[in-house]
Amino acid sequence: MSDNDVSGPLRHFRIDRRTVLQSLATGVGAAVFASQASAAHVHQAAAAAEAPALAKPGDTHVFLDGHAFDTLALLSEQIVPGSRAAGVPEFLDRLLAVETTDTQKHVTQTLGAFERVARDAHGMPWKALTQEQARTLLTKISTQPDTEPSRRAFDGLKAAVAESFYSSETGMKELGWDGSVTFAPPRICG
Repeated sequence: MSDNDVSGPLRHFRIDRRTVLQSLATGVGAAVFASQASAAHVHQAAAAAEAPALAKPGDTHVFLDGHAFDTLALLSEQIVPGSRAAGVPEFLDRLLAVETTDTQKHVTQTLGAFERVARDAHGMPWKALTQEQARTLLTKISTQPDTEPSRRAFDGLKAAVAESFYSSETGMKELGWDGSVTFAPPRICG
């Protein structure tokens, strides 16, 4: 199956081996790959730990550890307001649990890229930034040339968050759907 045959919000993170190697060679992914090499084991231990401050009561993380989930939740809300209430971070976390190892690594790298930008600019993780600091960094990242690794990370995350949000009931209502129109199952259409 080629990348063009794959659908869903995380298709924006599917990359070929050459792209991974180029990312590692530029240094953006190197530190993240090294620190996240055992992410599959870390998230299990983190799930047993105390719930993170941003988690809603009863939330469980299927793939991401608490820190990565909090970062995803904040970025989701900052990129598409209302994403947190619509359950976008939880949806993406659950989707990641059944994704390929390559896609899981790429999403982890993406979150790591945001962490690196925050630490380079302010000496703290993304989730510790003020709203103004985060907005300034997102503006800076989103206006970089699309050849920059942090811009590619932003574009991939933005696409996944937006697609997930606007596919949810909340997002569809924001687009004007009032719930009065439903679509017939394909077998009835013809």
